[in-house]
Amino acid sequence: MNKRHLLSLLLSLPILLVSGNSYAANWVRLGDNGSSKLMLDKQSVLQQDTFKKAWVKVEYKKPQTNPETLDTEYNSSKLLWFFDCTAQKSATSQVFQYLNNELVYSAGVEAKNAEFIEPVPESDVDIAMRYVCLDKKPTITESSVKLEKTKLAEVKPTETKSADTKTTENAKAAESPKPKVTEAKPEESSAKADAEAPPTKSKNSKADAHKPHWTYEGKEGPENWGKLNSEFAACDVGRNQSPINIENTMHASLKPIRGIQKFPAKEIFNNGHTVQVNFKEGNMLVLDSSPYQMKQVHFHAPSENTINKKSFPLEAHFVHADSKGNLTVIGVMFKEGSANPALDKLWLQMPNKEGAPIPVKTRVIPSELMPENRSYYRFSGSLTTPPCTEGVRWILLKTPMTASKAQIEAFEHAVKHHNNRPVQALNGRVIVE
Repeated sequence: MNKRHLLSLLLSLPILLVSGNSYAANWVRLGDNGSSKLMLDKQSVLQQDTFKKAWVKVEYKKPQTNPETLDTEYNSSKLLWFFDCTAQKSATSQVFQYLNNELVYSAGVEAKNAEFIEPVPESDVDIAMRYVCLDKKPTITESSVKLEKTKLAEVKPTETKSADTKTTENAKAAESPKPKVTEAKPEESSAKADAEAPPTKSKNSKADAHKPHWTYEGKEGPENWGKLNSEFAACDVGRNQSPINIENTMHASLKPIRGIQKFPAKEIFNNGHTVQVNFKEGNMLVLDSSPYQMKQVHFHAPSENTINKKSFPLEAHFVHADSKGNLTVIGVMFKEGSANPALDKLWLQMPNKEGAPIPVKTRVIPSELMPENRSYYRFSGSLTTPPCTEGVRWILLKTPMTASKAQIEAFEHAVKHHNNRPVQALNGRVIVE
């Protein structure tokens, strides 16, 4: 599929998501603060479960910068907003950004997984929510009185000044709802849940005893994860699932990865699903001006993500979390070749069966498991294991490391089975590089 076809497909998504049928938008202007115009499609206002939803459009006089793609600019956006009229909160489910009517960015999340927040008073979200919920009409500010007189026949309720300070923040929140890291129990934590290192023993053994067992094969394999437990539903119904095939990327001026990767490995263990290495505190990643602390690295064989449908014999996932529990995962591919010295040190202590963590006696730092060339692909995704929580920022390094055939086979022997989830559908997501 060429890029033009891909963009055409993405451009059609708002219409499909609203109705799935032939559909003509009916845009009304809700605000104009001199720097941006806020419009809402009256035709799209619908009740869905306990929420109301509507498509909105914001047009800017000056180009805006998207913090997710850093240097990508846009001058208009279309967003699918959900409103909890009772709680007076809202969430962004879909966002499409355009530069001179050409799509430059797209992101989305299931409404049930989006983070509902209270909008800033007199912001675009607040104005739209009051229009949709009809609880109270927007007030007329001095800056909008003149516009109200000229547009009264077109706009209901009354137009108001739009602060428009949170459009980008709402788009970011839609892409990255907070994964429920704290809900991962020891038996399902990561690598199971790609979250943070589990304790040696469960503090809630009775509750854990009722957790469904999952694996990579048979009736409890990936195709059935979503049916094993309601907590795993995202594995079936999520639309931003990982892993993915990297293809048809969009070029953007992504900033180089910045961080600290000098603090050594602390312990290694086999949890029955993967081999995981926990590191001493201090390693970090800075992404979108926010610090993420590295929690652990674990491995999958063969690779979970693919590049142009090419699989690699081994993939490492470096899991990072910010202070709010939001996750970023750095993926590193390994191709068969010369032995990796860092893997040699770790594999000497790699347990061949499930058990408690053991101390790593030799010094291994994260940078020894990463290539010097840190160019990367970026996309929004999920945990690759139950509960398949979405809202995870993914950074997949383009340059693979090498591992010897013996090193790859040693890992496979320790885990005793392939531990890669099949690639998932993009569902309109954009991969930037």
